[in-house]
Amino acid sequence: MPDRRSCPANLPGTVCLVLATVLCGCGGGTGDEPVIAVSEFNTWPMAPEGALIPGPRSMTIGPGGELYVLDNAGRVLVYDQGGKESRRWYMPEYSVGKAEGICVLKDGRVAVADTHYHRVVLFKQDGTLLGIHGKHGEGPGEFIYPVAITQDDEGNYFVGEYGGNDRIQKFSPDGTFQLSFGSFGTEPGEFQRPSGVVWRDGEILVADAFNNVIQVFSDSGDFVGILGATPEGSGLHYPYDLGVNARGEVFVVEYGSNRVTHLSPKGEVLGRFGSVGTADNQFSTPWGIAVDAEGRVMVADTGNRRIVELKL
Repeated sequence: MPDRRSCPANLPGTVCLVLATVLCGCGGGTGDEPVIAVSEFNTWPMAPEGALIPGPRSMTIGPGGELYVLDNAGRVLVYDQGGKESRRWYMPEYSVGKAEGICVLKDGRVAVADTHYHRVVLFKQDGTLLGIHGKHGEGPGEFIYPVAITQDDEGNYFVGEYGGNDRIQKFSPDGTFQLSFGSFGTEPGEFQRPSGVVWRDGEILVADAFNNVIQVFSDSGDFVGILGATPEGSGLHYPYDLGVNARGEVFVVEYGSNRVTHLSPKGEVLGRFGSVGTADNQFSTPWGIAVDAEGRVMVADTGNRRIVELKL
């Protein structure tokens, strides 16, 4: 069950000190910025793997409000709405590296961006393997480190990748390549690690991590703009993932600032929440985020090896 108290990170003190030294001052914003009004900060435990406690990396909301979580032990864990783990399974292979992107498709399949194996893996919701597509490469339907995945209203899905391709590829529901957009770079329409993608009202929003912006594209891959009040975006520092609520507002998890930022549909900052640490109201190198139908914000608090539930 969720733990509503402070949850230790289970990290050596020297590691915590280094993280605090490196990250606490980066992109933290100014003192007059609005703060997200969080009514509850709850933590959900990660199941041990042998003697270790793995950290969550990516998460998505499935049918019935279930939370699907990828962790750095090569597992998919499924939690009910109360924070109780209901089932789990392992990726087909994970010795080379762990998968980093997950999405429950409209037809019920669970699609995973299997990052270090350069492919997309499809499962049933009980973990039964359905299929695999893709291989290492630069051509259509090939991948270099796929890291994020989302789906549009018509069932097409989009995969973000980095490490050379730094692009988004679009596939039909049966996995047929449709198109790609983006390339490596720092200019608008270019990426440096597009580590989070989400569909919103006919557009694709991309968390362009190392360029520190959210970029917006049309369904056909045309660049629309930078989400934010200024050309530089919304003052983000290593945005790793993003989610959208029913009002079209965007929640961004910032790996570099150890916080969650709440943006209006146009990208104005509505509030920020969090700082580096192990206590309540703090995060350590968070990677993933998801927003459920009730408006709860779920955060993969990776360095603290826990899932955080924010009730607003």
